[in-house]
Amino acid sequence: MPVICADGIVTRYANYRENDRILSIFTIDYGRMDVKARGCRKPQSPLVNVCQPFVFGQFEIFSGKERSVVNACEIKETFYPIREDYERFSIGSVMLRLTHDAAMENEPNKPLFSLLYHALSFLAYGTSAPKDLLCCFLVRYLNATGYRPAITTCAQCGRDIRGDAVVRFLPRGGAACSACSQYGEPISKTALEGMRRMLIMEDDEMDRVKLSDSVRKEILHHLSAYTSASLEYGMRALSILESNIVPPSTTPMEEGNSDA
Repeated sequence: MPVICADGIVTRYANYRENDRILSIFTIDYGRMDVKARGCRKPQSPLVNVCQPFVFGQFEIFSGKERSVVNACEIKETFYPIREDYERFSIGSVMLRLTHDAAMENEPNKPLFSLLYHALSFLAYGTSAPKDLLCCFLVRYLNATGYRPAITTCAQCGRDIRGDAVVRFLPRGGAACSACSQYGEPISKTALEGMRRMLIMEDDEMDRVKLSDSVRKEILHHLSAYTSASLEYGMRALSILESNIVPPSTTPMEEGNSDA
């Protein structure tokens, strides 16, 4: 029976039988792997601390005829501070769920893995507000999975909208000029520019994102609505946040200064 050594992050688990778990591990080289962890729920099991969401480690996996089995794991990081704060834990859980749903079995996606790893690292140990990291993660996640919203050109006519006085943001498509759409909610130039800046930075620069309260609420509102409408699993994943994390619609008429 072949053995695989894979670096990965546990994105999900399900209890199985009396003492086992089925783990979903998003790995760098093999994509998502759904594996069995035998006896991991026993207090004396060497896997008891491994089979938890957020754990990043090198997993030794036996590939069987039916389901692969975790034999051992060298834990590299647990991102433990995420568990100590409700807001960080909720946002981290959304990141895991969205990644889990987008990751395909046995299909590597190194850009998505890098995004998740850096987002969890900064969520645990960084200085940016958790909601700022969520805004950055969402727009970069949508780009990495092929669902990037229009933010520079109109989603319908393709015209550059950076100089337009009024731009609307559609739950399907993204930004649109006023000539093409009378629907959707207005979005400020500052919010659109913030999204553009978050897209062009590197994953290891995500902790630089610092948004004003009004721009943060605006970006999070529009990206949450877009993700829910564009991805069949988006609404389910974002429901983890509940109403105290995802703000109601706010569209500031005035523009403020923001670093993104």
